[in-house]
Order: sequence, then structure tokens, then C-alpha cells
Amino acid sequence: MGAAGAIGRATCRAFAAAGASLWALDLDERAASEALTGLPGEHRSRAVDVTDAEAITGLAAEICRQHPIDSVVYAPGLVFTADVAATEWASYRRLMAVNLDGAFYCAQAFVRPMLATKRAGSFVFISSMAGKRGEAGASAYCASKFGLIGMVESFAAETAADGIRANAVCPGNVDSPMLKKVAVDIAAREGREVETVWQEMAEVAAAKRLVNPDEVAAVCLWLCSSAASAVTGEAINVDAGALSG
Repeated sequence: MGAAGAIGRATCRAFAAAGASLWALDLDERAASEALTGLPGEHRSRAVDVTDAEAITGLAAEICRQHPIDSVVYAPGLVFTADVAATEWASYRRLMAVNLDGAFYCAQAFVRPMLATKRAGSFVFISSMAGKRGEAGASAYCASKFGLIGMVESFAAETAADGIRANAVCPGNVDSPMLKKVAVDIAAREGREVETVWQEMAEVAAAKRLVNPDEVAAVCLWLCSSAASAVTGEAINVDAGALSG
């Protein structure tokens, strides 16, 4: 899910290179299809709104009837910047619907066929370093990502005995269109230059750089592989050292 985003596209590339057959899902089917362009193997794409529980449940059932699913990566995400005192509730509700509600819907929709067929599997949910440390102006985003980690820990405990694993990946500041939008929003809100904010975002990390989407995708691939067969219920940082201090 979220195949058209920077991390979603990188994840498609990583899994295809490893020989996986993909279903690329996104709100925009055309963008999901473009994420598969040029990738080796046979893949499919579909449009789905992750905030629509009925739609995602129906699509999951359809996919699982055609081909058993081994791995699910949940990468959709929204962000906006605002202090609690200035939060607009429509924006808040939309963010929560995508970042947290959708993760619950997708987890349920895909785990039920796995449980019914006694098939092992792996779920990876893209959280954030903002799910481990609060940030001024990012209360809604942080709340959604903190909540996602809590869901993953519970989901992992519920399904471990069935051979199903669930983990979260917590990227730092990823070089992506989403982060660039955040930089623009922060600059406008604080009356600063976008370039200054962007540079500060890179310098948050101990490594003094942004995270590449491919670095996040590599961890997602590892978590879905047999190399991580004993790893479940974790929230793994991919943040170039941003949370190390």
C-alpha cells in the first residue's frame, strides 16, 4: 500500500529485484502502475482507498483468492504542521484515517486470509522517528506514528504463534516530496527560508544527511525475508542516527 510514494516506489524496486511478484496498491491506480514500470517479473496494480475498510477488505479477499500473500508493506502517509492550538480537525481526521485507521484496516483485511489458510506471513508498517519522539508543530503526525507502533506491537503478539510477524520501520528525515512539503510548510509558518529549514532537516541526523528511500526499502525487504524470521514486534530506526543522541 502506498506504492506511489517515495518509500513505496523504492520498496517495489527492492522486492522486484529480489524476485517477488507484486501487487502495487495506491489511491491513484495510474501512479501505482507507474511504480512498476521497468521492474523485472510479473506484477499488478490496483487503486484502493485505505480509509475505506469495506474496499480494502474486498480487495484483500480478491488478491488472496488469486495468489497467496506472503508479505504486506503499509506505506501510505499524510503529514501537516500545526501546533495543537491551531490544529484544524478536518486535517487531523484525514491524517489519522490514513496513517492509523488504514493500517488497522489493512492488517485485518490481509491477516484474516493468512489465518484461515494457516499461512505464515510478514507485515511491515512505515512509522517514523516521530513515532518515538514528539516534535513541536507535529502533534497529529507524531500521535499517529506513536499509535502505529503500539498497534504493531499488539498485532505481533496476537499473531506470532500463527507464524505471522509484524514490525514497524521508523525512518528519519527521508529525501522525498513529502519532506519537501513539510519544509515549505514550516518555513511559511515560521517566516524562514525553505533552504534553511531543509538544511536543518538534514543536520538532525548524527550522520548529517537525509535518509534515502532505498535505505528504508532495504530494511522492509529484510523484515519480510527468512533472514528476519525471529524478528517481530519491533520498531526499527532507519534515521542516520537522528535518535542516537
